[in-house]
Amino acid sequence: MAENLQDAIRSKLNLVPIKSKLVAHHVMIANQDGICLFSNKQEASNISMGALLGGVWQASKALLDVRSIKAGQELRLGFDDGEAGFCVVALELASRPCYACLVFENEIAPGALRTQLRHWCNELSEALKDWRPPATRSGYLFKDVTDEEIDRLFGLGSSECRS
Repeated sequence: MAENLQDAIRSKLNLVPIKSKLVAHHVMIANQDGICLFSNKQEASNISMGALLGGVWQASKALLDVRSIKAGQELRLGFDDGEAGFCVVALELASRPCYACLVFENEIAPGALRTQLRHWCNELSEALKDWRPPATRSGYLFKDVTDEEIDRLFGLGSSECRS
């Protein structure tokens, strides 16, 4: 069993491979915090892209909230010139909100790519809906750390941080 969501995604790719039209392009999945969970291209920019992806999605949703626009389940964010650009869709993996991003170039049918991305995300979400992290972990960074020590470490227990 996979110990983390990144490994769980990789293991499910055998059952839910990336759609054929998507393989030629950069597909990545990031969690709500902007952590890159999966990328089909090993690039140094994956870390930055994951962080930007989480930020641009949250900013876009906030813009909808400012205008009181009700967003449906199929909400997507896109920026392209017809043959190059990106598309971002929301998905839920193992009950966690995530975002899938497709970066494409030299594409004559970006609409077909967006459709394949949505279908692949739905299949991957379904395959991971019951995944849970193991109850026990193989190791911890720190042992026997109390909540009070964490609060002191991050200044949560001091009056200096309170407004």
